[in-house]
Amino acid sequence: MPADHELIRGTVWGLCCLDTDEPKPVVIVSNDGRNRSRFGWVDAVRITSRPKRPLPTIVDLSPADAPLSGRAMVDEVELIHKGDLEDRRGTLSPGTMRAIDNALRRVFSLA
Repeated sequence: MPADHELIRGTVWGLCCLDTDEPKPVVIVSNDGRNRSRFGWVDAVRITSRPKRPLPTIVDLSPADAPLSGRAMVDEVELIHKGDLEDRRGTLSPGTMRAIDNALRRVFSLA
């Protein structure tokens, strides 16, 4: 399990999945107060490398996110146990996180 202080908003981790040998990448979207708390869960969205049709709730990672690539499936927010995260893969750029914020506003119908 990663140390709680390393679980910060915008970091990308591998999510251990029972149906595959390869951990699937997810980006943490919950706030850092929650991420650092004793609460055992974080909110995250998965990142896929599969092509998807353009939607306002799917965010393409930019060249500034390299070596990370793909798209964040923001319309699929998941509550993930901290113990299921492994292998920190990097941090998304501020521009990509702003795009994810905008997509989250759409997902949750926020102004």
